[in-house]
Amino acid sequence: MTDRLVFKIFGYSEEEMRSALASEGIAPLSVSVECLDATLVISADSMEREDITLRVYALFPGCLYREGEGSLAETVLERLRLYNAKLCVAESLTGGMIASMLVDVPGCSENFLEGIVCYSNESKMVRLGVSPRTLEREGAVSEEVACQMATGLMRPGVNYALSTTGIAGPGGGTDKKPVGLVYIGVADELKCEATECLFEGTRDEVRRMSAYTALYLLWKRLVKPIDFENMVIE
Repeated sequence: MTDRLVFKIFGYSEEEMRSALASEGIAPLSVSVECLDATLVISADSMEREDITLRVYALFPGCLYREGEGSLAETVLERLRLYNAKLCVAESLTGGMIASMLVDVPGCSENFLEGIVCYSNESKMVRLGVSPRTLEREGAVSEEVACQMATGLMRPGVNYALSTTGIAGPGGGTDKKPVGLVYIGVADELKCEATECLFEGTRDEVRRMSAYTALYLLWKRLVKPIDFENMVIE
């Protein structure tokens, strides 16, 4: 009996994935990539299934986030549900894209509390408590502002917060801060970490890659380390 194995992998181009699979002698049925988010389909009989799965995991370490059909947002929400954790999102350049991806998943309200679009500096200060001095010294597109945006959402009952700030283009870039520069903040009750990204593409592509990457970075935070004491067993 032949099985249809589906893997969801983040961060690789189609060419990179096909090259990696070819190095292991694996011929996929299909590889499709949207904004760094890939769906890989492989045909395997029951005897090959486990071996191929292990080889695919080894080829894309830390980037294979799901076996089977389902979106990145769905995967994140499932992990949040596992810990009974609540999420809030503050978006600048992505303008609500992350919130929309989450809301596309039925039942998201169980774990997704709110999304705020804080596009202007004034909004970042008033709604999220971003420091005026930080905005003046570092600029709105900076690691410091990304973290202050995320931590500005943290309050009792909120376990995780995401933030995005960047330059989507086509204008607005400088030699120091070019178009495509994005900072993504991921905060929990203990700390906030900001990741610097530099994306290439149209304004829409930069924004979409930023949204997908933000969810992927949150997923990485959620899978490491595994806190068994807080897992919800149904």
